[in-house]
Amino acid sequence: MKPRVFIRAADEFATPSKSVAAPILRKSFVLDFVPEEADLAISASGFYELFINGQKITKGFLAPYISDPEHCVYYDVYDIAAYLRQGQNAVTVILGNGFVNQILRRRDYRYSNGHAPLVTAIAMKVSGQDKTFVLETDDTFKVHSSAILFDMYRHGVVYDAREEIAGFADANFDDSAWEYAKLSQPPAGVLRLSTALPVREQYQLAPVSIEKQEDFYYLYDADNTPLPQGYVKRGWVYDFGYNCAGVCRMKVKGERGQKIILRHGETLRDGRFDMSNIIDHRVQLELFQSDTYILKGGEEEIFVPPFTYHGFRYVLVEGITEEQATPELLTYIVFNTDLRKRSDFRCSDETVNTLYEMAIRSDLSNFQHFPTDCPTREKSGWTGDVSVSAEQLVLSFDCSENFRMWQENFSASQLEDGMLPCIVPCTGPADGFIQKSVYGWGTGPAWDSAAINVPFFCYQYDHREDMIRESSDMMYRYLQYIAGRRDEKGLIACGLGDWCQPYSGNVNISSPLCFTDSTQIYEVSRRAAYLFGVIGQEERRAYALQLMKEMRDAVRASLIDYDTMTVAGSCQTSQAVALSMGIFEPEEYERAYARLIDFIKEKNYYLDCGMIGLRHIFHVLFQHGDGDIALKMMCQEEAPSYANMIKLGGTALFESLIPNGVQKSQNHHFYGDIINLFITKLAGLQINPDLDDIHHVVAAPCIPDGISFAEASYSFGEDEVRIKWEKQDAKVIISADVPAVADGVLRFAGQEIPLRTGHQEFAFAM
Repeated sequence: MKPRVFIRAADEFATPSKSVAAPILRKSFVLDFVPEEADLAISASGFYELFINGQKITKGFLAPYISDPEHCVYYDVYDIAAYLRQGQNAVTVILGNGFVNQILRRRDYRYSNGHAPLVTAIAMKVSGQDKTFVLETDDTFKVHSSAILFDMYRHGVVYDAREEIAGFADANFDDSAWEYAKLSQPPAGVLRLSTALPVREQYQLAPVSIEKQEDFYYLYDADNTPLPQGYVKRGWVYDFGYNCAGVCRMKVKGERGQKIILRHGETLRDGRFDMSNIIDHRVQLELFQSDTYILKGGEEEIFVPPFTYHGFRYVLVEGITEEQATPELLTYIVFNTDLRKRSDFRCSDETVNTLYEMAIRSDLSNFQHFPTDCPTREKSGWTGDVSVSAEQLVLSFDCSENFRMWQENFSASQLEDGMLPCIVPCTGPADGFIQKSVYGWGTGPAWDSAAINVPFFCYQYDHREDMIRESSDMMYRYLQYIAGRRDEKGLIACGLGDWCQPYSGNVNISSPLCFTDSTQIYEVSRRAAYLFGVIGQEERRAYALQLMKEMRDAVRASLIDYDTMTVAGSCQTSQAVALSMGIFEPEEYERAYARLIDFIKEKNYYLDCGMIGLRHIFHVLFQHGDGDIALKMMCQEEAPSYANMIKLGGTALFESLIPNGVQKSQNHHFYGDIINLFITKLAGLQINPDLDDIHHVVAAPCIPDGISFAEASYSFGEDEVRIKWEKQDAKVIISADVPAVADGVLRFAGQEIPLRTGHQEFAFAM
C-alpha cells in the first residue's frame, strides 16, 4: 500500500537566522491479535529515522532518497511483523531537513522551497489470526521536538543530549503531554517507490594519529587571508588516513553541558588542520562540515550524527580535555550507497594501482544515492560529472537501478522547451533566479549529455531497456531543443566547455566551446539513435541519425584545418576528441594523430586537457599503440598530472590537476574514467563492446612497454570473467577465464580467436 496522507509537526522551518529542532512524530496503537504479516510504507519530503516499539529499523542513512519533492517524492516499504506484538505498540519517526530547506549563504543553486518541509506519510497494514489492522497518518499523531537542534545535510548537526526524551519510541511511552500533528498538503511531486540501493555503512576507520594544535586558523579566503571565524585556540586533530565520506561516531564521558565540536576537513596547511580548499560562497562558515554535541553528563555517551554526512580525512575536535583525546573518542563510519563492486584491476605499476584505488574511493565517496560532485561543499548531482563518469561507474558497480531513479528526477526537471538543468535534483520551477543558475550558466551539451549517456551505458552493461523507454521522451525533446540552438554554421556553443583545463581558470579554455558542444551532440545523437532503435522508435531514430550527420558535417566544414589536419583550438582536447569520435576520415587519421602527438610534446608530455579531453586522450593513445605516452602523462610526479595527487598526499582524486592555490575539492570523481581505461585498454577486458550481448566478452589488451603484467575481472552476478596478460621472456602470455554464462573472443596481434568456457592461455611473440 502507498502512504497517502501527509502530516507535519509545525508551521516553522529553519532559516539562516533561526534553527528549528528536528521533530518527533509518534502513534501508539493496540493489536488484539498476534501479528503474522505487517507492511509499513513511509514517505518524507526530507529524511527520516523510523522506530517500531523502540527499535530503529531505518534501511540506511539519508532515507528515503535525495530528491526535489516538487518533482518526485519517494517512499520505502518495510516488513515489520517481527517488531510488532499483541497488545500495545508504537510507530515513531524523527524527521530531518534532507534536500529541502537547505540553509545557504546565498541563493545560488537554491535548495529551499520556503515552506515547512518536514512532512511525512505512513501507511501500515497488519494481519494475523484472520484479523486486519490498518493505520495511516492523521492528525492524531503526537509531535514533540527532539534533541537534534539543527540538521542540514550540506552542513551538519547540532545535538543537545540534555534535551533527550528517554524512551520516546517505546510502545508504552506516555505522550499525553505532546502536541498533535497537523495535516499537510502533499508535496507536488509524483509519489514513487524508492527502488534504489540504500546508503549504508561500508567499514570503519580508526585514527592513525592524534595531534594537539593550538592558536591557528583553519579558514582562509581566496587570497590566503585568515578568516576570523576559523581561529582556534586549542583543538585535537584526528587523522584517519583516507579521504572518504561519512560521519564520526563519538564515545565520550564528561560533564553536563560540555560542548564538543567536530570539524571535518580534507587537508592540512603547513601541518595544521585546514578547510579552506572546500569553503565557498554557498556555505555557512560557522556550520559547514561540523557536528556539535552537548553532553548530558554522567555515563559514557555515544553520538552518531543523523541526516548529514561529510567528506573528510581529518577531524578537528574542539572542546575536549587532554584525558578525552583518546583514539577511542572517534571512529570514522564510512558510508555510501550499498553497491556491489563487479570489476577489479591490478598491474605491475604501483602508481597506476594507487590511482585506480583513488578513483574507486572517489566514486564511492560521491555515490550517496546518486553520483555527486563532492562530499563536502555541494553534494550536488552535477550532470556533467555524471556524464563523464557514467561508463566507469556502471563498469565498476551494480548501480543501474540507482541511475534509473536519478533519470526519473532528470526527466521530471526538464522544461517544456526541452532544456535540462545542470544539477539533478534541483529545486523548484524555472523562475528568474533558477533560470540563471541550474537552467542557465551551468548547462550545455557536455552536461546535458548525461540524459543519453546514462541510459546508453546502463543498456550496454545491464540491458536496461526500461531506462530507454522511460527516458525516450526526454532524450527526443532534448535533441529537438538543442538542434534549435545551432548558429548559421550549424554549430552549437552554449553552457560550459572543457572544464578544469590546467591553468585555464575555466575562462581561457583552449578547445572552443563550439567544438566541444557540437561534438558532444554528434556523439549523443549517435547513441540516442541506437537507443531509439532498440525500442523500435524509428522516427526518433531517423531524427537522431540526421542530427548526428549534420553535426559532423558542420564540425568538418568549419573547425578543421585540412592543410595540417588540426582541429580548432590547436590543443590536446580538440585533437583527441575528434580522433576518438571519428570526426576524421580514415585516410586523414594518421596525420591528425601526429598533430596530437605534437601538442603533447609541446607541453613536454604534461596534460593540458579538462574533464572532456581527459575522457578521450588516453583511450586514443592506447588504441594507437602509445600507451607508454598515456602513462607518462598520467604518472609524472609534477603537475599537471594524476600522480601529482599522490605526491601531494591525496587518497582520492582531486577536482584540479594543478596545486594552484585555488580552493578545490580533494575528492571528485569526474577524472575517474581512468578506471575504464585501465580495465578495457590496459588489461583489455571489454564487456559487450558491440552492444548485442551483455555476456559477450572481448579481450583486447593494449600492452605498453613500461608494464610487465595487467589483469582485470568482471562479475556477472555469481559468475566472473578474468583476463590477464604477462610478459615472459620474449613472449606475451594472455590468459582468459570465461564462465559458462559468457562467451567471447581474443583480439590481439591482428588475430581474432574464440574464447571457450574455462581457462585458456595464449602465447604471442613480443
